Amino acid sequence: LNPFEYSKNLGVISMGMIMQEKDTAVIWRGPLKISAVRLFISDITWGDLDYLIVDSPPGTGDEPLTVAQTITDAEALIVTTPQEISLADVRKSITFCRQVKMNILGVVENMSGLTCPHCREEIAVFGKGGGKKMSEAMDVPFLGEIPVDPEVVRLADEKQLENIIEREDSDIYRAYISIIEKIEKG
Repeated sequence: LNPFEYSKNLGVISMGMIMQEKDTAVIWRGPLKISAVRLFISDITWGDLDYLIVDSPPGTGDEPLTVAQTITDAEALIVTTPQEISLADVRKSITFCRQVKMNILGVVENMSGLTCPHCREEIAVFGKGGGKKMSEAMDVPFLGEIPVDPEVVRLADEKQLENIIEREDSDIYRAYISIIEKIEKG
Protein backbone atom coordinates (compact mmCIF):
# COMPACT_ATOMS: atom_id res chain seq x y z
CA LEU A 1 0.00 0.00 0.00
CA ASN A 2 1.41 3.40 -0.97
CA PRO A 3 0.77 6.70 0.76
CA PHE A 4 -0.99 9.52 -1.07
CA GLU A 5 1.73 11.86 -2.32
CA TYR A 6 0.53 15.27 -1.14
CA SER A 7 3.72 16.90 -2.40
CA LYS A 8 7.20 15.69 -3.33
CA ASN A 9 8.19 15.88 0.34
CA LEU A 10 5.01 14.68 2.02
CA GLY A 11 3.21 11.35 1.85
CA VAL A 12 -0.06 10.88 3.74
CA ILE A 13 -2.32 7.99 4.70
CA SER A 14 -5.53 8.12 6.70
CA MET A 15 -8.58 6.01 7.39
CA GLY A 16 -10.61 8.31 5.16
CA MET A 17 -8.37 7.47 2.21
CA ILE A 18 -8.99 3.73 2.43
CA MET A 19 -12.72 3.80 3.16
CA GLN A 20 -14.93 2.94 0.18
CA GLU A 21 -17.47 5.60 1.12
CA LYS A 22 -15.79 8.90 1.99
CA ASP A 23 -18.51 9.99 4.45
CA THR A 24 -18.62 6.68 6.34
CA ALA A 25 -17.82 6.90 10.04
CA VAL A 26 -15.14 4.54 11.34
CA ILE A 27 -16.68 2.85 14.36
CA TRP A 28 -14.03 0.42 15.52
CA ARG A 29 -13.13 -0.98 18.89
CA GLY A 30 -9.63 -1.52 20.22
CA PRO A 31 -8.36 -4.54 18.23
CA LEU A 32 -9.38 -3.08 14.86
CA LYS A 33 -7.92 0.34 15.69
CA ILE A 34 -4.68 -1.29 16.84
CA SER A 35 -4.49 -3.29 13.59
CA ALA A 36 -5.05 -0.16 11.50
CA VAL A 37 -2.30 1.78 13.31
CA ARG A 38 0.14 -1.12 12.91
CA LEU A 39 -0.79 -1.39 9.22
CA PHE A 40 -0.16 2.31 8.67
CA ILE A 41 3.21 2.11 10.41
CA SER A 42 4.52 -1.21 9.12
CA ASP A 43 2.79 -2.06 5.84
CA ILE A 44 2.77 1.27 4.03
CA THR A 45 5.62 1.76 1.54
CA TRP A 46 6.91 4.99 3.06
CA GLY A 47 10.29 4.98 1.36
CA ASP A 48 13.27 6.84 2.83
CA LEU A 49 11.92 9.09 5.59
CA ASP A 50 13.32 11.95 7.58
CA TYR A 51 10.26 11.83 9.86
CA LEU A 52 7.15 9.69 10.24
CA ILE A 53 4.45 11.84 11.77
CA VAL A 54 1.53 10.02 13.38
CA ASP A 55 -1.39 12.31 14.17
CA SER A 56 -3.37 10.56 16.88
CA PRO A 57 -6.41 11.57 18.89
CA PRO A 58 -5.70 13.43 22.12
CA GLY A 59 -5.46 11.47 25.31
CA THR A 60 -4.26 8.01 26.13
CA GLY A 61 -6.28 5.58 24.01
CA ASP A 62 -5.37 2.64 21.81
CA GLU A 63 -3.79 4.71 19.05
CA PRO A 64 -1.00 6.44 21.01
CA LEU A 65 -0.33 3.28 23.03
CA THR A 66 0.03 1.25 19.83
CA VAL A 67 2.43 3.84 18.38
CA ALA A 68 4.52 3.74 21.58
CA GLN A 69 4.65 -0.07 21.50
CA THR A 70 5.30 -0.34 17.74
CA ILE A 71 7.87 2.45 17.33
CA THR A 72 10.01 2.07 20.44
CA ASP A 73 12.05 5.21 19.75
CA ALA A 74 9.01 7.36 18.92
CA GLU A 75 8.99 10.92 20.23
CA ALA A 76 5.96 13.09 20.92
CA LEU A 77 5.22 16.56 19.63
CA ILE A 78 2.21 17.69 21.63
CA VAL A 79 -0.12 20.13 19.86
CA THR A 80 -2.81 22.01 21.76
CA THR A 81 -5.06 25.00 21.44
CA PRO A 82 -5.09 27.65 24.18
CA GLN A 83 -8.42 26.62 25.73
CA GLU A 84 -8.61 24.69 28.99
CA ILE A 85 -10.69 21.92 27.41
CA SER A 86 -7.78 21.13 25.07
CA LEU A 87 -5.15 21.60 27.78
CA ALA A 88 -6.89 19.01 29.99
CA ASP A 89 -6.38 16.33 27.30
CA VAL A 90 -2.83 17.50 26.66
CA ARG A 91 -1.87 17.14 30.32
CA LYS A 92 -3.07 13.52 30.13
CA SER A 93 -1.05 13.02 26.94
CA ILE A 94 2.08 14.32 28.66
CA THR A 95 1.51 12.04 31.65
CA PHE A 96 0.95 9.14 29.23
CA CYS A 97 4.25 9.85 27.42
CA ARG A 98 6.10 9.90 30.71
CA GLN A 99 4.52 6.62 31.80
CA VAL A 100 5.53 4.83 28.58
CA LYS A 101 8.94 6.57 28.63
CA MET A 102 8.37 8.39 25.33
CA ASN A 103 10.51 11.48 24.87
CA ILE A 104 8.47 14.67 24.55
CA LEU A 105 9.96 17.07 22.01
CA GLY A 106 7.75 19.86 23.28
CA VAL A 107 4.39 21.58 23.09
CA VAL A 108 3.06 23.75 20.26
CA GLU A 109 0.08 26.05 20.74
CA ASN A 110 -2.02 25.98 17.56
CA MET A 111 -4.69 28.59 16.66
CA SER A 112 -2.89 31.07 18.89
CA GLY A 113 -4.21 34.47 17.89
CA LEU A 114 -5.34 36.00 14.62
CA THR A 115 -3.77 39.13 13.17
CA CYS A 116 -6.41 41.55 11.94
CA PRO A 117 -5.69 42.18 8.24
CA HIS A 118 -6.82 45.80 8.58
CA CYS A 119 -5.19 47.12 11.75
CA ARG A 120 -2.57 44.35 12.38
CA GLU A 121 -3.78 44.02 16.01
CA GLU A 122 -3.83 40.50 17.39
CA ILE A 123 -7.19 38.98 18.27
CA ALA A 124 -7.14 36.08 20.76
CA VAL A 125 -10.01 34.22 19.09
CA PHE A 126 -9.44 31.01 21.07
CA GLY A 127 -7.49 32.56 23.92
CA LYS A 128 -3.71 32.78 24.10
CA GLY A 129 -0.87 31.51 26.22
CA GLY A 130 -2.51 28.41 27.69
CA GLY A 131 -0.02 26.08 26.02
CA LYS A 132 2.98 27.98 27.32
CA LYS A 133 1.64 28.16 30.89
CA MET A 134 0.81 24.46 30.88
CA SER A 135 4.25 23.58 29.44
CA GLU A 136 5.97 25.50 32.20
CA ALA A 137 3.78 23.92 34.89
CA MET A 138 4.50 20.41 33.55
CA ASP A 139 8.20 21.08 32.84
CA VAL A 140 7.94 20.38 29.12
CA PRO A 141 9.67 22.53 26.46
CA PHE A 142 7.41 25.10 24.83
CA LEU A 143 8.23 25.26 21.13
CA GLY A 144 6.02 28.09 19.97
CA GLU A 145 2.66 29.38 18.80
CA ILE A 146 1.05 28.94 15.40
CA PRO A 147 -1.42 31.73 14.60
CA VAL A 148 -4.76 31.38 12.87
CA ASP A 149 -4.26 32.35 9.22
CA PRO A 150 -7.26 32.49 6.84
CA GLU A 151 -4.86 32.11 3.90
CA VAL A 152 -3.80 28.69 5.21
CA VAL A 153 -7.45 27.64 5.35
CA ARG A 154 -7.92 28.73 1.73
CA LEU A 155 -4.75 26.96 0.56
CA ALA A 156 -5.76 23.75 2.38
CA ASP A 157 -9.23 23.82 0.82
CA GLU A 158 -7.61 24.23 -2.61
CA LYS A 159 -5.10 21.41 -1.87
CA GLN A 160 -2.21 23.86 -2.26
CA LEU A 161 -0.99 23.97 1.33
CA GLU A 162 2.63 23.47 0.27
CA ASN A 163 2.46 27.02 -1.14
CA ILE A 164 2.68 28.34 2.42
CA ILE A 165 6.43 27.75 2.26
CA GLU A 166 6.61 30.33 -0.51
CA ARG A 167 5.24 33.02 1.83
CA GLU A 168 8.38 33.65 3.85
CA ASP A 169 6.98 37.01 4.97
CA SER A 170 3.97 35.42 6.71
CA ASP A 171 3.57 35.01 10.46
CA ILE A 172 2.70 31.35 10.07
CA TYR A 173 5.80 30.62 7.99
CA ARG A 174 8.01 32.24 10.62
CA ALA A 175 6.22 30.30 13.38
CA TYR A 176 6.78 26.96 11.63
CA ILE A 177 10.45 27.71 10.92
CA SER A 178 11.04 28.71 14.55
CA ILE A 179 9.40 25.51 15.82
CA ILE A 180 11.30 23.32 13.35
CA GLU A 181 14.62 24.91 14.35
CA LYS A 182 13.90 24.26 18.04
CA ILE A 183 13.06 20.61 17.32
CA GLU A 184 16.19 20.11 15.22
CA LYS A 185 18.41 21.66 17.93
CA GLY A 186 16.92 19.19 20.40
